[in-house]
Amino acid sequence: MNRESNNKKEKQTEEKPVNDKQEEPETSQNEDVGVTGNSEKELKTLRKQLEEEKDRCLRLNAEFENQRKRLQKEKEEFVKYANEKLIIDLIDIMESLERGLENAKGSNNKDKLIQGLELIYKQLKNILEKNGLVPIKALGEKFDPYKHEAMMQTPSQDDEEDMILEEFARGYMLNNMVIRYSKVRVSKNKETDN
Repeated sequence: MNRESNNKKEKQTEEKPVNDKQEEPETSQNEDVGVTGNSEKELKTLRKQLEEEKDRCLRLNAEFENQRKRLQKEKEEFVKYANEKLIIDLIDIMESLERGLENAKGSNNKDKLIQGLELIYKQLKNILEKNGLVPIKALGEKFDPYKHEAMMQTPSQDDEEDMILEEFARGYMLNNMVIRYSKVRVSKNKETDN
């Protein structure tokens, strides 16, 4: 038994408790200062980069704001003078009307006055058409709610449903966009009225 107890003691001495923590190599104080020095340098570098980015961002924001103001000013100028060409063309018509009025005062001839008014009307119509104004055809057409505004409905057995029977006010389109709807009277079948 003595032997067995000795063997047990040997085994116990051989089996030492395992330490989960590995021993870290000892560092001297000089090495700690070096790491701290590096992190301070990195921190300063990062702070400098942050300041540069902040400055860049502020500059970009200011640049954007200036560009926005410039565009707004250009837009206002464009709107202000957008009709310049049309106005110049209309000045000619205004002057023609002035000359026609002066001539009409000294003349008793109605035919010449009517002729002069017709010429001015044609001149005005040509200028407006040249600038994209087109009258909307209505009379005898099928009612289109995108171009016409029904002011009245008239029961009729002779006409098709929703046909335009009368035009109270002409509608106009400017460059394919309705700027004034035609005001019309539309047919309605008596059967659908009931």
